[in-house]
Amino acid sequence: MKPQKLFKLVVIAALASLLLVCSSVPDEIEEGLTPMEYFQRAQEASDGGRYALSMAYYEKFQEQYPEDQYPEERDRNVWAEYEIALLYHKMDKNRIALERFEALLERYESGEPDLPEGPRILAEKVKARIEEILATELSEEEGSGESGE
Repeated sequence: MKPQKLFKLVVIAALASLLLVCSSVPDEIEEGLTPMEYFQRAQEASDGGRYALSMAYYEKFQEQYPEDQYPEERDRNVWAEYEIALLYHKMDKNRIALERFEALLERYESGEPDLPEGPRILAEKVKARIEEILATELSEEEGSGESGE
C-alpha cells in the first residue's frame, strides 16, 4: 500500500474515532436523575477516563440536590466535593485540587457535626500527596533556574 493511502486511512480512522468519542459525551447532563444515578454515571465516566464528564455529573447532582433544600443528601454532597477535588488532581490541576481539598477539610475543622469520615480521611491523604508533588515541582523549577544562570 502506498504511504499516501496509508496516511489517508489513518487520518480517516482517527477522525471517525474522534466523532464516536464526541458523540458519546452528552452536551448537557440530564436533570431529574436520582442521587444514586448521578453518582453511578459520574463513576462510570471517571472509570472511563472522562474526568470532565464525571465532574459535570457531580456538579449537576449538587445543583439538583443542594444541602440546604435536601439535608438528607448532605453526606453525598460532601462525597461529591471530595470527588470533584480528586478529579482535578487526576487532571493534573493540582493547585485547584489543593484548594478544593482545603475547603472540604475546613468543613471538618469548623466542627460541623456528623460529617462522614471517609471524605476527610481520603482528602487528608491526597492533599499530602499533592503538597509533595507541588513541592517537588517548585524545587525542580528553582533548580533549573539556578543551573540556567
